Amino acid sequence: MKRLFVLLALALPSTLIASPAAAAPNDVQQRYVTCLSEMRPAQVRQLLQAATADDANLPYRALREDDRCFARVYGNKEFRPEDVLSQDMLRGRLAEQVLRARASDVAGLTTLPLQQKRYIRHWFGATGRHPAVDEMAVCMADTDPAGIAALIKTSVGGGDESDAITALGPNLTKCLGAGTRLDASRQALRAALADALYQRLSNPQLSMTK
Repeated sequence: MKRLFVLLALALPSTLIASPAAAAPNDVQQRYVTCLSEMRPAQVRQLLQAATADDANLPYRALREDDRCFARVYGNKEFRPEDVLSQDMLRGRLAEQVLRARASDVAGLTTLPLQQKRYIRHWFGATGRHPAVDEMAVCMADTDPAGIAALIKTSVGGGDESDAITALGPNLTKCLGAGTRLDASRQALRAALADALYQRLSNPQLSMTK
């Protein structure tokens, strides 16, 4: 894998650097994501199934600019710039919605052995992330789907989230590869992992390709 620097808020091996969580649990943001899933299901599917940046930009803009969900969730509350989810973060939060709704299907995903190969997928260009982050996440979705499933059950920014990410540490280290370090927020990591697990659930044959 390419050399990469990402940031984790955890006491993990030396390949992973610690950093505090960016924010406490955000129930308002979760309600906003739930609203988008209910109001704009077609655009949610288009965003999650996009394969290129151009394919992703149109549904992302449609979701971001839907004032109905802002009004329903935020009302007269002061709106902050950080309340707008970036494309990669929105993909992750929407993926979590689907994964929780299909919990029994997620539980049925088998743990695959770590492969000595590149974990490349056609949808990397649509996420807005560094490809090496998505490659690591795909490796994790193949080799530790239960760990990711446990993570998305936790509260965003909570202590249970920190514990779940710490439990992922050994497999994260293996998926990062030699000489690679991860340097991103816990929420960015969570979004990438949820996105990758959603993609595996939606297109499982990709994980079986030799």
